[in-house]
Amino acid sequence: MPLFFSALLALLLVALSALFLGRWFVVRLATKWCQRKLQAELKIGSFFWIQNVSLKFQQHQQTVEIDSLWISSKLLSHDLPRYVALCFGEVRIRTDLQKVSGLFAPFSQSTGVHQKELSFSPSLLKIFCQLFSVHVDSINIMVLKVATSESLWHIQIRESSFLLDSDEKRLKCEVSLNQINSKVLKSGQLEDTCLAELSLALKLCLEVGISSRQLKSITVGMWTLHAELHEGLFHSQLLRPGPSLAPKPVPCPEVTENWAEPTLPGLYLLQQLPDQVKVKMEITSVVLSMNSQKRHLNWTLKLLHFLYHRDEDQLPLRSFTANSDMAQMSTELLLKDGLLLSQSRQRIVCLNSLKASVQVTTIDLSASVVLNTCIVHYRHQEFAQWLHLLALETQESSSSGFKQRKKRTFPQILAPIIFSTSISNVNVSIQLGDTPPFALGFNSISLDYQHLRPQSIHQRGVLTVDHLCWRVGSDSHIQRAPHPPNMHVWGEALVLDSFTLQGSYNQPLGLSSTQSDTLFLDCTIRGLQVEASDTCAQCLSRILSLMDTQSGKSAVARESSFGESVSLLWKVDLKVEDMNLFTLSALVGASEVRLDTLTVLGSAETSTVGVQGLVLALVKSVTEKMQPCCKAPDIPAPVLSLSMVSITYHSSIRSLEVQCGTGLTLLWSPPDHMYLYQHILATLHCRDLLRATLFPESVPLLALEPPVTASEPKDLLPEPSPPKRLLNLTLEVSTAKLTAFVAEDKFITLAAESVSLTRHGGSLQAYCPELAAGFDGNSIFSFKEVEVQLLPELEEMILHRNPFPVLQTLRNRVWLLSLGSVSVEFPYQYDFSRTLDEAVGVQKWLKGLHRGTHAQASASPAPLPPDLLLKVQHFSWVFLDDVFEVKLRDNYELMKDESKESAKRLQLLDAKVAALRKQHGELLPARKIEELYASLEHKNIEIYIQRSRRLYGNTPMRRALLTWSLAGLELVALADASFHGPERVVEQVQELDPGSPFPAEGIDLVIQWCRMLKCSVKTFLVRIRDYPRYLFEIRDWRLMGRLVGTEQSGQPCSRRRQILHLGLPWGNVAVERNMPPLKFYHDFRSEIFQYTVVWGPCWDPAWTLISQSVDLLTKPSADPSPPLPWWDKSRLLFHGDWHMDIEQANLHQLATEDPYNTTENMHWEWSHLSFHWKPGQFVFKGDLDVNVRTASKYDDCCFLHLPDLCMTLDLQWLCHGNPHDHHSVTLRAPEFLPEVPLGQLHDSYRAFRSENLNLSIKMDLTRHSGTISQPRILLYSSTLRWMQNFWATWTSVTRPICRGKLFNNLKPSKKKLGQHYKQLSYTALFPQLQVHYWASFAQQRGVQIECSQGHVFTRGTQRLIPQAGTVMRRLISDWSVTQMVSDLSQVTVHLMASPTEENADHCLDPLVTKTHLLSLSSLTYQRHSNRTAEEVPTCCRS
Repeated sequence: MPLFFSALLALLLVALSALFLGRWFVVRLATKWCQRKLQAELKIGSFFWIQNVSLKFQQHQQTVEIDSLWISSKLLSHDLPRYVALCFGEVRIRTDLQKVSGLFAPFSQSTGVHQKELSFSPSLLKIFCQLFSVHVDSINIMVLKVATSESLWHIQIRESSFLLDSDEKRLKCEVSLNQINSKVLKSGQLEDTCLAELSLALKLCLEVGISSRQLKSITVGMWTLHAELHEGLFHSQLLRPGPSLAPKPVPCPEVTENWAEPTLPGLYLLQQLPDQVKVKMEITSVVLSMNSQKRHLNWTLKLLHFLYHRDEDQLPLRSFTANSDMAQMSTELLLKDGLLLSQSRQRIVCLNSLKASVQVTTIDLSASVVLNTCIVHYRHQEFAQWLHLLALETQESSSSGFKQRKKRTFPQILAPIIFSTSISNVNVSIQLGDTPPFALGFNSISLDYQHLRPQSIHQRGVLTVDHLCWRVGSDSHIQRAPHPPNMHVWGEALVLDSFTLQGSYNQPLGLSSTQSDTLFLDCTIRGLQVEASDTCAQCLSRILSLMDTQSGKSAVARESSFGESVSLLWKVDLKVEDMNLFTLSALVGASEVRLDTLTVLGSAETSTVGVQGLVLALVKSVTEKMQPCCKAPDIPAPVLSLSMVSITYHSSIRSLEVQCGTGLTLLWSPPDHMYLYQHILATLHCRDLLRATLFPESVPLLALEPPVTASEPKDLLPEPSPPKRLLNLTLEVSTAKLTAFVAEDKFITLAAESVSLTRHGGSLQAYCPELAAGFDGNSIFSFKEVEVQLLPELEEMILHRNPFPVLQTLRNRVWLLSLGSVSVEFPYQYDFSRTLDEAVGVQKWLKGLHRGTHAQASASPAPLPPDLLLKVQHFSWVFLDDVFEVKLRDNYELMKDESKESAKRLQLLDAKVAALRKQHGELLPARKIEELYASLEHKNIEIYIQRSRRLYGNTPMRRALLTWSLAGLELVALADASFHGPERVVEQVQELDPGSPFPAEGIDLVIQWCRMLKCSVKTFLVRIRDYPRYLFEIRDWRLMGRLVGTEQSGQPCSRRRQILHLGLPWGNVAVERNMPPLKFYHDFRSEIFQYTVVWGPCWDPAWTLISQSVDLLTKPSADPSPPLPWWDKSRLLFHGDWHMDIEQANLHQLATEDPYNTTENMHWEWSHLSFHWKPGQFVFKGDLDVNVRTASKYDDCCFLHLPDLCMTLDLQWLCHGNPHDHHSVTLRAPEFLPEVPLGQLHDSYRAFRSENLNLSIKMDLTRHSGTISQPRILLYSSTLRWMQNFWATWTSVTRPICRGKLFNNLKPSKKKLGQHYKQLSYTALFPQLQVHYWASFAQQRGVQIECSQGHVFTRGTQRLIPQAGTVMRRLISDWSVTQMVSDLSQVTVHLMASPTEENADHCLDPLVTKTHLLSLSSLTYQRHSNRTAEEVPTCCRS
């Protein structure tokens, strides 16, 4: 037994000795191997146990220390997963990063040597993997000099394990690190600074193919990742690797391949990955801290899951690119519950979930992205320091590799691609600090895209957006709920309720393909709201300034290259519903443009834009936060409304067609114009701001073109570009109504129907069947069959120029205006001048507002204006009568007729009563007779009432007070270079008005024009009321001559101020109006076939009403001077000569007080009349017959026959100054009146106004024209009595018409021309004269006086004597003859009698018996008055 124990002890000692000897031998081999291979020194502290193991690299000063090492088993500890476990205690690693470059060289050299030696049997490897595992309690790694000499990187790993598993095909390696703590420290002068901290739990699983020895799968799991990156990390050199630590270029196919065959970026990296990669990160937290600014950012992520799978065994995707295939693979990335917080715990980024996947099959490549709930709040004030750090780091890291970077070209993908994305609940708000904040959000966006290549490249996609909103303003960063339906929230710059875009693009393959590329787009938008404001422009400008300008250059390059490609056939179908466009201004509120439906259908040949329900409205004050978005018909008080408009453009023929439906309405006013003007200015300012941001260095093209010097040869000059083809335009408007408020209560309305406008080349044509213009609700102007043409030239106008040899211009542009009928109708007592004056003031205000700085006249001469050809078939001008007076006369006529009819009925009743009395005698009761007469009276009343009610049933009521009608009007106005321009117009004025003294300093004209006129009128008719005779009747009137119109520029005192009320915020605007009138200078010649004038005192009441209506057409001058009478006003406005050749002229002077009488009148009849009107003189030449027209057949006779008469009327105007000096008249505004003596009124016309008129009438019959007719006078005793009644009628006193307070007419009565005469002289010269006086036409007895030659002269003066009494009465006219001279020769007097009575023909008996009574060789009569010298004042004779 002792021997057994001794032997056993000996064996144990031998075993222990062998064990220790083996351990020593193994340690010795390991030490030698480390010295030889690793150049490192290996030390083991404990002899019995493996403790305090130290491995030191002398050359690199790196050490690895192991506190303890032991072997355990699953049988001893249930926590161990394997039966044999190699356990390590604490492992400490110390290294220097700057000397680590040569550390891996031995491993790289030895890997190839032992590659064949490390060969295991799969079954043996499987058993080994099932039995063995490695566990480490803790690992401490210290890396010195990470970036600088003062830096330190410390890594601590706790409870790590290493497991292997094998299925004889793959080797699975699983590394589990329960806790990893890492810090990067930098030692400073004062204290150590932590640059970065990291803590996480990691699990790594690798699968390697045993046969191929390639990595097949990687699975990474991370939990509770917490990282802190401090400010010092970004300032240190840790993120900026130096040349020694820079990674050396690895030779790979992606880099070494030929650049002529480009590849997709990242494709090589995907090919190097294992077949399967899984990454899962849970509860991740990253903190960026900036201690100097006391700022930090905290990013937390609940889950990150990445999955990559590649199947090499399946068929790959063939021809992914032109040179490569792609294996089947799938990639998926999932992020959940991400949150980025600032130091104030405010959310910056909030992410619910993000899922992205890519799958490659043998058929196609499909990718999808799904994002749910991403909220971003960017505040530049908090991010400025972080962006500075990141930008500095990015700039330095990118600058180091920028020189090595080459431009990459992407290959063409040949495989089908399917891409889909879905993004929902996204809101991004940005606060940049220097600009107002803004936010962009949407409920959902989905995109489906397909790229197919069957026989051609076919691409199609669908994009859908649900409720996209872009808000700007101070409160835009606050997340809000979606706005209510049909409402606009101020500050929302862009709102899209829904957006759907479908499109496809087809490109034929093959270079020889003759087919064109095709593009089809179909877009539907609902609920589009766009708001333009200064805030929006500032935000856009800020965003564009932050964007890279290189993208714009590349876009331009792509656009230019695309323009050089093949032609494209495209078709676009766009439909927008409920579209609202707003412009917002802090000064003038907002404007709104509403479009119910917008459709766009376009192709390469034709494009059509259709709009349903277009409205422009103003929101003058924004008091609410929301604005209703109503349908177009429901918007109150729109400025512009249109039910439908269609615009079509044909690109091949450059034709544009515009069609407007019914209901085009424009409501305009000066305040609304200012609102629109301010909104347009604000919009243009926003456009300029964005343009300056996009193109900061844009230079006008003219400035870039080098000037052509004289030394350059002419052949090097650029060829002139061909003239651009003009756009053909066609416009059609069904109905249009334009209303312009020129004042608060004054407005002008223009209504048109079926308007068509066409422009082709240089010609323009417009047609409108009916056009009406109203003033203040009264239809004033009405035009029918209106046709307007603008032609480059017209052969008809060339023929019209032939009668004017002085014209220099042979051809000119032409305005051709053709009107079927023109009707002008003024209501009774309507003040047309007020509205017209307000309209002219508004027009001048608009001209000054929009002309701006361009108001100064251009140095270049104005082009020659076009000619005018006006054709009017029928023209009528009507002044409406007072309805009360019309009804009063009609009722009077009815009463007269009814009185006659009632008298007839009374006679019938009287006859019937008489018959009854004869039949019944005294038995007929008197009561019965009284009842019959009472019944008749009652019946008369009923009949009168019935007739009064039916008065206007059959015939309309007369409405016209004055009717002026023209038929067959044709007017030609010719412009010419010989009288175009201010200087030439002034020359024409001096030529046409030589009698007026022209100012030595010249005159400044604001209006000047000169035209050659040619006019023809078939009938010219003027009728007063329904009188049977025309006031004027002219037939076949032709006029030709020259007309000049000028308006002198007034002095500062001759400019009145018109106040225009614009309201807040502009207030009142003063418009300067020129006070000098428009003057006309003429030289006309006209030919008239028939000229008839009818007048009588019985027409004077109606003419008074007409005069009052005419006064309402023109506004009185603002000058407070008494108005000029019509004769002085005509001298002021009209200057020049007028020649008339009249075939037959008639003047009818009515001799009764009944305006409807047509029998009693004095008829002045001219034959072959030649009339000449020049300043101060009227000349009549022709044959004159004066007839007395009466109802009696006996009194109707031609009492005066004057053949070859030359009658001259000389007018001598008695003025304080020169009566022809109209240029010196200076009107003054009320605020510029000079001081006048007390009791005297200011009169700007004082020197020009005529005090009286001296009229000289000369009738010369001594002209010899070869006729045998002689002057004669035929008088009857009844003729003299008729003339006495005629004189009484014409000298009767007229009563005031519609004057006084009752009629709101307190103007002083106008002075009659008959009261203006001061002196009247008459001269008659005749070679022979025959006078017949018959006492009775029935008995034919009388006296005949003959003389051979005679001369008669008489002169009279008029005095106006006031009547006595306090009542204001008319002045009494007192005429007195101051001089009379009569000289007759060879006077013979005969008594004549006829033996027979009146014959049947009512003619004088030619066999009358003459009895000589008296003969005188000479008869002279003279009369002079002593008052002649007193009555003839000194004056200036014209």
